[in-house]
Order: sequence, then structure tokens, then C-alpha cells
Amino acid sequence: MTEDRPLKGKVALVAGASSGIGAGIARTLAAAGASVALVARRERELAAVEREVAAHEVPVIALTADLAAEDAPQDAVTAAERALGPVDILVNNAALARTGPIHDTRPRHWRQAFRLNLDVPFLLIRAVLPGMRARGHGWIVNISSEGSLLQADWSAPYSITKRALNALTAQVDIENRHLGVRAVAVLPGWVRTDLAQDPEEFGVDVDRLLDPSDVADVVLWAVTLPPRVGVGPLIPVRPVSRNAQTAVNWEQYLRSVRHYDTVGGHMLDATGMPE
Repeated sequence: MTEDRPLKGKVALVAGASSGIGAGIARTLAAAGASVALVARRERELAAVEREVAAHEVPVIALTADLAAEDAPQDAVTAAERALGPVDILVNNAALARTGPIHDTRPRHWRQAFRLNLDVPFLLIRAVLPGMRARGHGWIVNISSEGSLLQADWSAPYSITKRALNALTAQVDIENRHLGVRAVAVLPGWVRTDLAQDPEEFGVDVDRLLDPSDVADVVLWAVTLPPRVGVGPLIPVRPVSRNAQTAVNWEQYLRSVRHYDTVGGHMLDATGMPE
């Protein structure tokens, strides 16, 4: 390990690495010297991130996979470790951002959200934990959401699955930290990505939002702390601007898509989730 490449010799697997936060984390870990396994569904986007990671002169492998498919999490870990070696850092960033009121959430949408947002992280964690425990070191990093800390209208099933992911993170951490394996959940607020709401629609300067690199820097900080230091297991990462706060943004969003009761703060006339 060197000061400018603190992760040299380490292997990271980043799930959901084809864009946004996942791609930012992959680039940052590679810049710090880690070998990186990239996993995502979108082959073309994943190939672009692979080229960016390779520019840091570290070993990299891109695995195109739908992690929600049966056996895909274990297969991804097996392929990554065959190509690069045992996984030292697992980053769970793949997620399904489906929201809506409970009464209008279809059972298959509920199951899809739990499969990708909770089952897949569990299965990836379960695949890498035995090796980490045996070696006496490792990091599990789950990308949750600041929305998981809010009880907000029309936020299920996303916020519910992210709260469950927080609980999974805490459980993994308490069961394994005495063996040198630590787990944290990073909870980003409003981040500037292609999938995020357009801040200009709500009168917010785009520069007030977090950048994916900001979240990546927090992940790098966490995984390069001395072994004696414990953080988390929940690490919120928020924009400083009041107008870019998650609670404010979510209320503005609700007002834009549904008739909203400005006195009571409850949704009225909710019409059903789009297909």
C-alpha cells in the first residue's frame, strides 16, 4: 500500500457500476489502486466505464449480468474472483427506484424491489463473507438512500427496501467487525445523475446537488480508515443547500405529480402507478 494508491493489491466488486454513483465509485477505487470487477445489465455503458477504470492502470473485468436473475449474484462473485482474486471490497449499488402508495403498489413491483434492493445485496454479501472472515479483513459497502430515514408519502417500496438494507448492513457489521470485516451503508441525498429529477424544475441550482464523485470519496474514506477505527454503520451524505434537501425535494416532487393536501401533508386523489 502506498499513500497515493492506498488500495493497491485490493479487489473491489461494484454492483450497479454502469453509470452514476456506481460508476463514480468504480473510478475512485481504481484511482486508489484497487482492481475492479464491474457488474451491471447495460453492456455498452458498462464497457465505457471499463475503459475509464482501465485508464488508471489497474486490472478490471466487466461482467454484464442481471443480478436479479437466479444464481447471478454467486456467478458474478465467482467470475470476479477467478479473474482478479478474492474480493476485499463489495459495493452494492444496484437498485430499483420504484415508488408509489401502498394501495397502488402491485405485488410483482413489490417483489421486484425487494429482489434487487435487498435480496441481491444479501446474496452478494453471503457469497463474499466466508472468504473475508477467513482472511480477517474486508468491507461491505451498501449504497442506501437518505430517503430511508424519512417516513414520506408515496415512497414505497423504495424507501422500505432501503430501510431494510440499512438493517442488513448493521447486522452484517455487528456479526463480523470483531473478525476485521466491516459494513457500512452510505445514504446519499440528492445526487446529480441521469436518473435523478431535474433540479431546475424545482428552482434548484444543479451545482447545489451532490456529484457521484462526492459519494465515491466518502466510500474511499471509509474503506481506507485504519482497522482500529469504526464508523457507521449508517453514513448520511447530504447536500448543504436547504433547497436540495431530500425532504424538500420529495415534497416538491409529490406536488408536481399528484394533487397534494398543503394543510395536512397527505396525498389526495392518487391515481394508480404507471406501468
